[in-house]
Amino acid sequence: MDGHRRLCVVLASDKTLAMRRSLIGICAIATLFWVACSESDSNSGPDAGSSGTSGGSSGTSGGSSGTSGGSSGTPDDAGGGDEDAPSGTISVTSPAFQNGGTIPAAHSCDGAGVSIPLSWSGAPASTQSYAVVMRDLTLGRDDNYHWVIWDIPASTTSLPEGIPNTANPDPPGGGAKQTYWSFGEQLGYGFMCPVEGPPTHEYELTVYAFSVATLPVDGADGPAEVHAVIQANKIASGSIKGSYTKQ
Repeated sequence: MDGHRRLCVVLASDKTLAMRRSLIGICAIATLFWVACSESDSNSGPDAGSSGTSGGSSGTSGGSSGTSGGSSGTPDDAGGGDEDAPSGTISVTSPAFQNGGTIPAAHSCDGAGVSIPLSWSGAPASTQSYAVVMRDLTLGRDDNYHWVIWDIPASTTSLPEGIPNTANPDPPGGGAKQTYWSFGEQLGYGFMCPVEGPPTHEYELTVYAFSVATLPVDGADGPAEVHAVIQANKIASGSIKGSYTKQ
């Protein structure tokens, strides 16, 4: 640009007027042409930059697409799991009384003293056996077992009234076993007979589920020891509670 201006100044200093005008016109045209070329070069630069920016945006969009693909794997991972996992809670009922209600005298020392009928449902599909434990909650001590029966077959989901007081009762059969209760040497169910503390005692019957057909109770002596094995191997459980007042 500086060289072009110097040329125009030199030419314009010519002493001939006509020539001066011609040269001035030529310089003016040349100047306009140079300015036009300069603007064209300047405009072409931003276009290229814009194109590059667009390309960068396209890359960003691709990155977002990649993130979305990663997220799509999360539900699959989160949805995984063992469909046979234990539910943790078994629903337990009795035809003899409602949960929280009064247990009939037929299951006490005031009656025949027979075992309480039970039904249950909702155990995990992996269940291979059950156990039932009955305790006197009012006594507030460990030696409060009225009934401990285990290795009940998985096909059994109820116990009738009056389970025999034997080591291997039938029903339920199938290898079921019973130990003695906390208040004597009788095997199986021990009748309710609240003579200690308040006249009304609360009792809890709990059904336990196991993923093994036979519990490893070898060496266990008495209801508390068997109950410890039950607690160590359970995969689900559920309870029903009732009360009884000695007549």
